[in-house]
Amino acid sequence: MLSVGLVVHAADQPLLRVYIAAKEPGAGLHAADFPMFPKLGYINDKPDLIISQLENVAFGLRPGGPKPDGGKGPPTEDPRSLQLHLSAKDAAALSKLTSAHLGSRLLLMLNDQPLVAPEIKTPMIGQSMYISHVPKELNTKELKGKLETLVQKPKQSQPSATPVPKA
Repeated sequence: MLSVGLVVHAADQPLLRVYIAAKEPGAGLHAADFPMFPKLGYINDKPDLIISQLENVAFGLRPGGPKPDGGKGPPTEDPRSLQLHLSAKDAAALSKLTSAHLGSRLLLMLNDQPLVAPEIKTPMIGQSMYISHVPKELNTKELKGKLETLVQKPKQSQPSATPVPKA
């Protein structure tokens, strides 16, 4: 009975699903058509990559505005954009995937909710993924909260099993 509960609980865990959207139909592909991304292209039934863990999620930054003395102020938080910090393993897999599909669209979904679908103009490098224009239909603060559930919490230090000698 416990294993059933764990399976059901695991299904509640959000997942970032990455798809490559082909321009033309092909074997094993189906049309991807979403209200936010109509007639996106053709995607596999299964994601090309699943990201189940992130290292960090933060709001993006926008450049600082002009200062009266002529310089620029410090960058400020941009509540309409997000920065996702991927694990080294997922970043390498995403880099390989984007390198192989230049010119295609990359569809990023949180479970079944599409988030972004940019054209792949260059391979992804590094561990940070920026979502610079979260669609207005999505609540960025709520979305950030959902994505934060993918961030691995630091393990609590365990008490030592060895008793401390009395002085």
